[in-house]
Amino acid sequence: MSYKNVARLVLQNSRQFSRTAPASSGEVAAGYKQLKHIQEKFQKPDGKPVFLKGGPMDNVLFGVTIALSLVGLAGIGKLFYELSYPKKE
Repeated sequence: MSYKNVARLVLQNSRQFSRTAPASSGEVAAGYKQLKHIQEKFQKPDGKPVFLKGGPMDNVLFGVTIALSLVGLAGIGKLFYELSYPKKE
């Protein structure tokens, strides 16, 4: 095989791989329907932020995150106070 034939063969095969498959009968797979339903749920304009649209578990996780953040901030405040005013011996 010459280099021209190899180059032409590679070019033809790359064109075949880059084409998309023709649409079949217009049917959508079940996985895509489910994904579309989930996307619609998250895009609904109900005034909630997107990180709370997943359901009640998202609300619980958000509450836990806020509580742990407040505990951490209180601990930092206590540390600063203790370092600023050391105990007298």
